[in-house]
Amino acid sequence: MSKPPMKNILASVYAEYQPIIDLGHNRMVGCEALARWTSDNGKPTSIGEVIDQVEANETHAMDLTTRMLGFIRKDLAPLLAAHPHFTVSINIPPIMIGSGKVISLLEDADLAEYHSQLVGEITERQALNEMGRNAIRVAREELGMKVAIDDFGTGQSGLQQLIGLEIDILKIDRSFIELIGKDAAAERLVRAIAALAAVLNVDVIAEGVETVDQASFLRAIGVDKAQGWLWSKAIGSLELETWLEAAQV
Repeated sequence: MSKPPMKNILASVYAEYQPIIDLGHNRMVGCEALARWTSDNGKPTSIGEVIDQVEANETHAMDLTTRMLGFIRKDLAPLLAAHPHFTVSINIPPIMIGSGKVISLLEDADLAEYHSQLVGEITERQALNEMGRNAIRVAREELGMKVAIDDFGTGQSGLQQLIGLEIDILKIDRSFIELIGKDAAAERLVRAIAALAAVLNVDVIAEGVETVDQASFLRAIGVDKAQGWLWSKAIGSLELETWLEAAQV
């Protein structure tokens, strides 16, 4: 079945939030804001299915970023104010960051005061081209945001390409995490990424953690934080706030 027009998809976008857990203290320290849209049959669908189209078009990227920042402001501003070390990660297309329009979007969304609690995520592939490198610089130096490289390990980067790349977080792709305990090569790669993060003096977050054994392995090799269904799927803002206040992790 064909997808509806992009403007219809973007108009139906809403946000859910997946907790990010500090593995050393077993507590929630942040979340990732995930864009969902509702298909014609009412089924919640990840924006990932159309993200390449969105990120290639500045108008679409603007619409998506505006909606997501609006949801973060509406849903999480009280939480951010009450917990100044709590962070919210959000995918912001490099085309948006590099355009310089994110500053006004943050101001329009009344989020400028929380800029230090926002983490802009871009993929490894995006980070290594000229637009991506410029976006990282703008995000960190002009917006005061942290930057995470998402899906790390799935791209084609070499160590040489990472030199001079000023980032704050590496996120290990779920495709490697699900092989922990099943594939020795994948485990060695996860160990190598954790060691690389230590050398670069950046945090590392593992995505897609689903078992206690995976979490134990990650904790043992020095991975800082993780997210995944072991703790929670993406949830609504009210459930997120209730969980945080109840200190359930």
